[in-house]
Amino acid sequence: MDRDVTNVTTSDSRVGELVRHRLASLSPAERKLARVLLASYPIAGLESVARFAERARVSPPTVTRFITKLGFKGYPEFQEVLRHEVQARLSSPLERYRDEEPGRGAGSLLTDALEVSRRNLQATVDQLSHHDFEEAVGLLADVRRRVLVLGGRVSAQLARYLAGQLHLLRPGIAMVDAERSNPAQQLIDMRKGDVLVVFDYRRYQADTIESARIASTQSCNVVLFTDPWLSPASAFARQVLVTSVETVGPFDSLVGSTAVVEAMVAAVLNRLGPRAQARMQSLDRLRAREVIGDNDQPSS
Repeated sequence: MDRDVTNVTTSDSRVGELVRHRLASLSPAERKLARVLLASYPIAGLESVARFAERARVSPPTVTRFITKLGFKGYPEFQEVLRHEVQARLSSPLERYRDEEPGRGAGSLLTDALEVSRRNLQATVDQLSHHDFEEAVGLLADVRRRVLVLGGRVSAQLARYLAGQLHLLRPGIAMVDAERSNPAQQLIDMRKGDVLVVFDYRRYQADTIESARIASTQSCNVVLFTDPWLSPASAFARQVLVTSVETVGPFDSLVGSTAVVEAMVAAVLNRLGPRAQARMQSLDRLRAREVIGDNDQPSS
């Protein structure tokens, strides 16, 4: 089950994540503000109350009620948290490296890294939307839908792993080649109901965000893996899977996202059952024939 979001506070949750969790409890006018904020996150919330209200076509008092429901004392506190998020979003590994304690021993770093990874997994469990996870599994297990997977500079390895594992279980899986000049052009043949799985972590990539936008305009389902600061691609995603990226060094950790990807593959296998097992057996037979064929070749 999902965590109890009634106790979520600004101290343990990013604003975007908080808004997504509180959507069901908001009034129609407040939901307009929520959609505007998520669509232009976090810029919309850094504007004046009047401008924020104008964007959503609601009254300024509605903004005040919305902010209060999120757990903030007022608009200045809300904006201060958003400004800190912007700073964290834009920080580079080099900047985080400068903040690290120099001269630490390898043994100390190993112990700390393993402890951080443990906390990382627990934080991912706390932050992850189980509802969105279940929906994403349902989409990926639907063999009528084609699935494309797109990763970024660092997360490409996760994208390749997910695509490779899904290919073992079902047909219709393909990778979007992020090394090409314009990944979005590879989405031209996507049809309504197809699925684009996107990995986008800070610092977010413009071509990845554009790919998510293109897929959404083609009525495709966008499933997004991202960090607690939320990639702008979240504005175009129906399922947003937030994973912790805390690390002992300057580079964001993929421990949480890797665990969720592995759980997702296991859940898809469980959904497909004998159908996936039959496909895996067929692939094994093909591989066995290739090995026999190679062994039959005369040596040079």
